[in-house]
Parts: sequence; structure tokens; C-alpha cells
Amino acid sequence: MRVLGRVEECERRFPAYGGLPGRSESTAVAPHHSAASFRRGPVLWLILCGVLLVAAITVSTALIIGQFRERALSNSERELENTVLLLTRHFDQQFEDADILATDLIAKMQFAGSASPEIFSSEMSTYDAHLMLKSKASVLSYIGDVNIYNSDGQLINSSGGWPLADVNVAGREYFGGLKSNRELKLTLGEPVQSYFTGKPTTVIAHRLSGLDGVFLGVMARRIDSANFQNFFASVVLGDGAAISMFHRDGTLLARYPHADAMIGHKLKTAPLLEKVRSEGGLQTLRFESGVDQQDRLGSAAPLGRFPIIVVATSTVAVVLSDWRAQTRFMVAAAVLSALVIAFILFLIVRQVNRQNQQSQQQLASEKHRLDTALNNMTQGLVLYDKSARMVICNQRYIDMCGLSANVVKPGCHFLDVVRHRKETGSFEGNVEEFCSNILQNIAQGKITHTIMEAADGRSFDVVNKPLAHGGWVATIEDITERRHVEQERDRNYSFLRQIIDHIPTQITVKDVRDRRYVLVNRVAETQFGLSRDEIVGKTAPDLYPKAAADAIAADDEKALQSPEGLFLDISPWQSQALGQRFITSRRIGIPDHAGQTRYIINIVDDVTDRRRADEKIAHLAHYDALTDLPNRVLFRERIEQELQRACRGQQFALLYIDVDEFKGINDSLGHHVGDELLKAVAGRIRDCIRDTDHIARLGGDEFAVIQTDVANSRDVVDFVTRIHEAIRQPYECLGHQLMTDASIGIALAPQDGTDLDQLIKNADLAMYGAKANGRRTYRFFEPAMDAHAKARLSLERDLRQALVDGAFEIHYQPVVDLGSDQVTGCEALLRWRHPERGMISPAEFIPVAEETGLIVELGEWVLRTACAEAAGWPAHVRLAVNVSPVQLKCTTLALKIASALAVSGLPANRLELEITEAVLIRDDETALAILHQLRAIGIRIALDDFGTGYSSLSYLKRFPFDKIKIDRCFVEDITEIGGSSVIVQAVVNIAAARNMTTTAEGVETSGQKEVLRGLGCTEMQGYLFSAAKPSSEVRRLFGADGSENVSAVA
Repeated sequence: MRVLGRVEECERRFPAYGGLPGRSESTAVAPHHSAASFRRGPVLWLILCGVLLVAAITVSTALIIGQFRERALSNSERELENTVLLLTRHFDQQFEDADILATDLIAKMQFAGSASPEIFSSEMSTYDAHLMLKSKASVLSYIGDVNIYNSDGQLINSSGGWPLADVNVAGREYFGGLKSNRELKLTLGEPVQSYFTGKPTTVIAHRLSGLDGVFLGVMARRIDSANFQNFFASVVLGDGAAISMFHRDGTLLARYPHADAMIGHKLKTAPLLEKVRSEGGLQTLRFESGVDQQDRLGSAAPLGRFPIIVVATSTVAVVLSDWRAQTRFMVAAAVLSALVIAFILFLIVRQVNRQNQQSQQQLASEKHRLDTALNNMTQGLVLYDKSARMVICNQRYIDMCGLSANVVKPGCHFLDVVRHRKETGSFEGNVEEFCSNILQNIAQGKITHTIMEAADGRSFDVVNKPLAHGGWVATIEDITERRHVEQERDRNYSFLRQIIDHIPTQITVKDVRDRRYVLVNRVAETQFGLSRDEIVGKTAPDLYPKAAADAIAADDEKALQSPEGLFLDISPWQSQALGQRFITSRRIGIPDHAGQTRYIINIVDDVTDRRRADEKIAHLAHYDALTDLPNRVLFRERIEQELQRACRGQQFALLYIDVDEFKGINDSLGHHVGDELLKAVAGRIRDCIRDTDHIARLGGDEFAVIQTDVANSRDVVDFVTRIHEAIRQPYECLGHQLMTDASIGIALAPQDGTDLDQLIKNADLAMYGAKANGRRTYRFFEPAMDAHAKARLSLERDLRQALVDGAFEIHYQPVVDLGSDQVTGCEALLRWRHPERGMISPAEFIPVAEETGLIVELGEWVLRTACAEAAGWPAHVRLAVNVSPVQLKCTTLALKIASALAVSGLPANRLELEITEAVLIRDDETALAILHQLRAIGIRIALDDFGTGYSSLSYLKRFPFDKIKIDRCFVEDITEIGGSSVIVQAVVNIAAARNMTTTAEGVETSGQKEVLRGLGCTEMQGYLFSAAKPSSEVRRLFGADGSENVSAVA
């Protein structure tokens, strides 16, 4: 409004001219403008003449400089072209001389005797031929050595050093081309790295043919880039000049100045070479060099007979160096002339301007005050007269509305201005309607205030105020930024409100003065069970019972008294909507500008779920997740408690319970069925115990029970009987009818131990004793169990040491053919010679080796050693090796056996692997797959101890065994009436029907032998012929032909 007041003041001061001085410029100030124009006319003509004179000097200087430049370039082009022509003639002559030498050499080498490549190679590889080549090649020093290669590309002679280097060029492209193309006599090879010098070189190669055209070899001459570079150096044209030799494909062969890194490489861009290849002859071009990336002027021409292009270039900078010196002189002269003219004009114009300035000062001072006001306004301003035509507007108005100064200027109509604003996008709406309303309000003397939105999103505040003497003044202010700030403030408030609402913690804010709630979030609404509108404006007594409201008020007062606020740890809280909850609360005072606490913010975190999770974690730390029984940790604590009571004379029993055959059920029916079975077993054991007893699951299928207040062992037996009866009842698990039992070990306290770990170990030993007795039973702990466990541990330790010390031996028991009494094989039997206990039976240490997994390493040693020793036996004697079920679980068994055969040299058909039915009982599909792999490589498979299992016949059907070994239990009574002869006969018949051999084990008498022979048994094995013997002794049983009389041996 201050600006409008100043406009009105100007109107009052200049009433004769319609208000503002701007209106009078076309009338009152017209004589002043005419006088000024009259004074400025001669000055303008004088300046124009000076400018024309300077322009003439500039143009003439530029023309002369251009002519001198073209002349310098033309002279350099002629010099380069002459150089290229001289070089091409020189190199054409040199290559022609070299070609004459090559023709002479070829004529000497292609004589009638060289009818074949072999003869040619023989005759051209002599020292005389070397001397001949050396004498011929010495004539042309600029060509490298002459090398002769035979039809295989092997160097057979050279004019260079003697003896020859071992060089073969069969892989070179030029050699392959000459060899395959009978019509090709001469070729220029691709640039390659020389086998002789190790540097890039180019080869000229000639085909050497016999009289009938047969390919005899190649004569090659090396073009060393160094020779040409030295020659180029002698004829180089001066600074910045370069002479190069290129292969026609663009590969750089030689250059001076040297560019070793580029020799042998093709240039990516070579416009001069491309022009020569496309148009031929001598060509001159200005281009950027692909070698040193300088702007060069160059000429190039091809040689006559070879695909070589000679290029001579000079940098444009050197060519134009003299021209630049001349240019600098001429430009300096022209500039000096122009400066003299400009200085004279300056003196004249300065004098005229001094006179003009005096006449303009008065007008400038009159306009200065208004111009300052208008140009420093933050608003746009425009003044219209009473006919709605513009009188004046400031630049701010034009800039804000994006108007054109050619359209918006004094004299234009208000309607035209608004239309122009419509075009520029600074006005939205109907132009005619807007103008009509403004003019109507101005006519009525009303001030209008309008907020207008532009198309580009800006906002304007427009004020139109009528003037006393007609017309009006309009101001426009860009309020876009201010509105953005207001909108940003609203958005920030909404954003913060959304954040608070989505914080998963209850937040409430109360006014300190009246303790009314002024803000709550959504979580608070949920906790209160009320909507936001029902909470805001209320106090705690309005929403809570009196006791709760008093507690809230007390906590608020404590928070106000503490500078750090008030924090309440986990405490119970009765939520009206959610019931009993556990919360933590923090109250903080929020000060105002004066530093006085104005609000209390209360942050309440519902930790109910976390507290319950902590309780669950604490429970899981001591209880089994599957059965919810106490786990090993809690059970140990309860054993400790019972041991303390035992010290006061009370006795209890510790039971270790292992579910029999659980692994088979779990593996065959799945873990989900196994888990259901464990939960059912746990429930039945729990039903058997008293309130004073304790039960736990120790892991897997093992449970433990503490039977308290035990008077005697009879109490324990009755208790164990109840548990067995409960466990043996049928189970219904996920649609499966299951039966199971348990092995139970019992340790009594305090007689079996007063130490926790000792008592647990004794109960565990008793349980394993029950399992060793056939399972489905119970055992009380006995001191002998501990001794047995220690002995087994000692045996396991000695077994590991024996593997390290090599304390094992292999004995061999012969297998005799019942038809011929000939030894047909030997079974490898492992023996362990203990340093203290002497020879230990395999029946004692093999089960330990299988349980500990040592059988895998032990079995590999047996295989390697037995195969190595059997390789020296007669060819018809086979080796039989027993394979443990544990070994057959290893999927790489076939590879290990194949490796042992390969190392020893023993044929696969001489190795026979003996397996028992136990191999196929648990995981028969996997075992059968491994057996098929072994049989596929030629190894024989025998079924050992046939007839002792429950599924022998089914496995004969599923796998084609090569042999059946009849167990000794069927052989012992075979000679007795009612003995096993009928069973053996059945086995022999089955084997014969399936093309299997049969071997009877444990034959100790001649009578047994004869009965077996009569029944058709194929082989026998036993003490009748020989016991197992070391390798050195068993060889004596083979005899000269491998046969031995059984009776004589026996």
C-alpha cells in the first residue's frame, strides 16, 4: 500500500501530464530529444566511418593471411608427394632386385633331383646349401636372412647363422596359403613376431615346387622394420615429418620416427590408406594420425608389385610454423592501426558525450526517484489511465507474468495485457469476464483483491485500486513460496501425525494446566477402548476409576518434579479394552518458549507379548519342546536334590529308558510319525509315575525317571514292569498302528553312586546292558558293566593305535574245488597281534571297529594289502575279502576298490567280495545299487553265512550273486541221520538253478567232504584242508600247478 501511495503522490505532482512523468515523455520532453538527436548525428557518422575503416583493415589482413596459409600447405603437399614418389621408385627397385635374387635362388633349388619333399629336404639341409644361400643373400643387405622351410614348415637351411635354430612356421598364414594353393607363387606374409629376432617383421615368401608341381617347401625373406626405419631417417623431411610403410591392410610395417609399440598393429582409422586403396595412385590428404594422434598433412602411394603403401607426412603445426610467424606480424600491424583509429574516435566521442551529459542530468534527476521506487519493488506494478490503456509498468511485473516487452508497453490496452497473460500461462479463467468485472469495480471506485492461480502452479495476490483522477493502479505479488511454506507446514503436521499414529507404542499428550488430553495416537485409542474424539479434551478422572486416575495424577506430578522425566519399569496394568497387560511407561515434560513445562508426553510400551515370550524361553530352557517334559538340564538339578536327600538315608532309583526300534519307525514312516510316537510314550510313562517321582526326556528316544522313596529292589521291579506294560500297548499315530518296547537301565542311589555324573553313567551302562541282552527288558547296574565299558574303551583306543602302528596281519584260508581238489581261491581273514594280549579274535574287535567307523579305514587297508599280495598268486586263484555293512554305506566304495585293483594290477574277475545278509536288511536299495556297481566292473559277489537270516531267499531273487557260502552250522551235522543234508541239498539246487557256485564253510572231516561232494556242492573251506595262514605260508599250498591233495594236507 505504500507503493500505491507514492504513485498517487506522483499523480498529484504532475497533473498536467495525466499523473506520472512517463506520460509526458512524448510531448513535453520532445524538443530536448530533438536537440540531443541533432548533436549525436555527426558523432554517429564519425564512428561509422571509423568502424568501416577498421573493418576494411581486418578483411584485407584476413584475405592476405588466408592466401599465405594456402601457399604454405600447397608447398608442403608438393614436397611430400615428391618424397613419396622417390621412395616408391626406390623400394620398387629394391624389391625387384630382391625378387631377381629370389628367382635365381629358386632356379638353383628346383632341380630335377628334387622330385619329392623328402629329397628336397635332405639336399637343401646341407652346409654347402647354407654357403650358397649366404653368398647370394649378402648381395642385398637391406633384406633379412633367406630361410628355407620344408613341406612341414620346419627350417632346413638359412643364410643366417649355422647351425640352425629349431623353427617351424607351419602355423603361419603365408605358409598355409602357399602350401594349399598351387597357383600362388609369391605372397607377402602377415606381420608377425620373428622367431629369430623376437621383433615384429614381415615375410616375403615364395612357393618351392617340384617339376610336377608338388609342394617342396617355402623360401622366405624377412623384411626387418629397422632397416627401413634407418633409411627413412636419412631422407626425413625435418621436424614434425614422418615416413611410414604400411601393409595394404593397414598394418604398420616401419616408421621414422620410431613407434615400436605400433609396429605390426593395424590402425583403427587410416583415411589416407583407405583413399589409396579405393582410388589408387598418389593421394594427398589432411588427417589425424592413428600412430601419434597428431593433425598431419600426408601423401601416400602404393608399390608396383607388392601390397605395400609408402606414406610421408608432416604435422600441420610444423608446415604452418612460418605462416604463423607472418600472421602474428600482420595481425599486430592491423591491430595497431585499429587501435590508433579507435583512440582518435574515442577522443572525439568523449568530447561530444561531455556536452550531452550536462543536458541529460536534469531529466535523469527527475526520473530517478520514481525509477528507484519502481525497480526496487518486490511486487509487480502497472498503471492504467481512465481509458484502460497502460501508462507504465515495472520490470518485476513483466518478469512475474512472463510477458513480452514488445507487447506489454505504454499505450497497450488492459484487455490486450490480460490476453497476453493468458497466452503465457500466468492467467487462468475467462479473459473478457475478468476484464469486465475489473472495469466495473474501478468505475464504482471499489478496491478488488484477488488470489489467482497460474497454469505453471504459481499463485499471485492481485490488488486493483482506483485513482482519484481516473484510471487505476494494479499490484501483483508472487505468493507461491509463502503458500508452499503454509502447505509444507500442513503436510509436516499431517506427516508427524501419521508417524505418531503408526508408532506401535501408546503416546498421549496432556496440557499441564488442566491435565486434559490434547493428543493421542491409534494405539492409545486401542488401549483406552475409546475413539480419539472421546479422549481428547478429557482428564484421567473422566476416563479411569478413581484409584487408577489418582495413580496417573501422582506419576504426572513426579515427572514434573524430575528434569529427566519419570520412567516406570514393567508393571501390571488393567486395560479397559484389553484386560490385564504388562507395560513400561516414560513421562517427559515439554517446555514452551519461556522454558516452562507446558505439556506432559506419556509413552507407554505394551510389553505383554515380550514378557510372555521371555517366560516361554525360560520354560524351553528347562523343558523339552516336543513332550513338554523336563530336559536334561532340569533333570540334573532334580537328581542333585534327590542325592542330597539320599545322604540323609533316603533311597531312590534312576531309570534310563530307550525306546526299542524307534529309529526304524522314524526312518521308514517319517519324523512326524516318530514325534507322535515319542509324545505318546512320554504320556504313558508320565501316567505310571507318582507325584513325588520325576520324568525327563534326555533327547532322541531316551527318557529318564527318578523313582523316589524306594524301600527295596522289588519296588523298582514292580515300577519297571508297569512302565513296560504301558509302553507295549499298541499305538495309533497319524493312521499307523505301531508296537514298540523299551530297554531300561536302573541305578540305585546311594549304593550305585553318590556323585551325579557317576550315577548317570551307571544308569546309562545298565541301559546298554539291557539292549545287549536282546532289548525289551531291564537291567540293574552291576560293577562288571563299568569294567566292561572301560575294557571296551581301552580296546577302541588300542584299535586306533594299531591302525597307526600297523599291528594288523592278513591270513588266508584256501578254498578247494570239490571236483578237482584244486585250490581255487583264498579268503582274506584279518588278524590283530596285540603287544600285550597277543592275537585278538576278530569277533572281539570287528564289532568295535564297526561301531566307531574305524572299519572303513581298516577295510581299505585290507583291500589294498590283499590285492597286492594276491597279484603274485597263480592266475586261477581268486581272492575273497569280507565287506562290512558299514563299508557298504560309503557311496565311493566301488571307486576305492577299483583303485586298489589298479594299483595292485589284480584283475577284477579274481576279486570276490563276501557280504552278509545284514548288509541288505536296513538299507537294501542303497546296498544293492553299490553291489551292482561292483559287479559291473567284473568283481564277483558272494553271499556269506547263507541261511542264518530270515530273508535269504528274497535276496537271491533281488540280486544275482555269483556264490553262496553255506554256514558251518549246516555242515557240522551233515553226516548225521536227520542232519542238515536236506537243507544243504536245497541250497545247492537253488544255486545251480541260478548259475551260482556253492562253498561249504567249516569242513573238518573227510566224511563231511564226501557228503558235500555227493550233494553237488562246488567248493569247500575248513581245517580239513588248511587253517588260515600268512601269505608266505599259503603260497606253499598252491603247488606247481596250484593243486594239492586234500587228504595229504589234512
